[in-house]
Amino acid sequence: MPYKLLPPGKRGPCWYVRGSDSDGEFEFSTQQDTRRLAEKWVEEVLLPARARRRVPGVGETVGFATAARLYIAAKPHLSKQDIRKVNDVAAEIGAADCRGLTHAHLVAAANVLKPGKAPATQNRYVIGPAAAVLHYAAENKWCDYQRIKKFEVSRKSNRRPATPETMAALFRHLEDPADEIAPQWAVQGLGDLHLPYKRILLAILFETGLRLGHALSIEWPRIFLAEGRIGVDVPKSDELALVPISAFTVTLLANLPEADKTGRLFPWHTSSGVYPWLKRVKKRAGVHYTPHLSRHALATAAQDMPDKKAAELGVWKDPRSLHRYQHVKPDPIPGRHVGTILELAERQDEPTGAHRELAKPARVKKAG
Repeated sequence: MPYKLLPPGKRGPCWYVRGSDSDGEFEFSTQQDTRRLAEKWVEEVLLPARARRRVPGVGETVGFATAARLYIAAKPHLSKQDIRKVNDVAAEIGAADCRGLTHAHLVAAANVLKPGKAPATQNRYVIGPAAAVLHYAAENKWCDYQRIKKFEVSRKSNRRPATPETMAALFRHLEDPADEIAPQWAVQGLGDLHLPYKRILLAILFETGLRLGHALSIEWPRIFLAEGRIGVDVPKSDELALVPISAFTVTLLANLPEADKTGRLFPWHTSSGVYPWLKRVKKRAGVHYTPHLSRHALATAAQDMPDKKAAELGVWKDPRSLHRYQHVKPDPIPGRHVGTILELAERQDEPTGAHRELAKPARVKKAG
């Protein structure tokens, strides 16, 4: 990018820079009064800023980090977590030309960013985001399209669904004792003020199978007690799903103080506010549980439903994603048990007919 530095003069006491690039000619004040500082500002501030703003043309050499930045700008629906994943991969791969990247490069990045992690984790945090960036680069003719293969993963999750017994144990131990509640509550003798919200959160997770983040985002204007439904934003779309809740959960919601029925339903806005108290509850109850296990439980319980209906019930965007959450729960076949085998074996051991006579012990005649 050619440019020329102009010394102070009629324009003022500062150095100016004049040049041209693909966006046209430019001229700016460097706001610096020495040539050395002016040149440093141009090289470290102005030129990188203009390069970031510029969109590469068809066939140009585009580094992965640049393609990642442009991909994020073109996808306003991306969550903060998705953006963080893309940025992490971009930081690892760097300015490597998109045209020269192969599947092996992505595998190497996955082993650096998520060493020793499960294939599903490496797919979610590295391979998937990297593939999305490369596909976007291909759409803009910065590289050829290539199908990125993810690591092989099991079609079924190895997690065990939450059982009613597990949930019952959690409900029995929800209330934090005096030595575990917030100090300001303990001083005032208020007890566990979050107890009603803990009950409602576990009830909604168990009944709806919602992800924890989606449950925590529920707002009062989207709670319809008369209809027995709560509104949840379907991820990556503008659709509002109205998820049914039971009369029991409706009652729990209705019994909350009227002053609290504004804004968000729950006092915790992120999972980091939930897991500390949930960890204490699990320890007291002596059970293993994560909110996602309720999602597995819902999917498993809905196996007899059509996929589309079950997916809508648990707010799965794609019915195919539902299958990974469904676990086998075979019912026994009436009359088919090992007892029938043992009974048959015992009957076969019993002699019948002539064989019974032969099987009788011989009588020994006494000597007279």
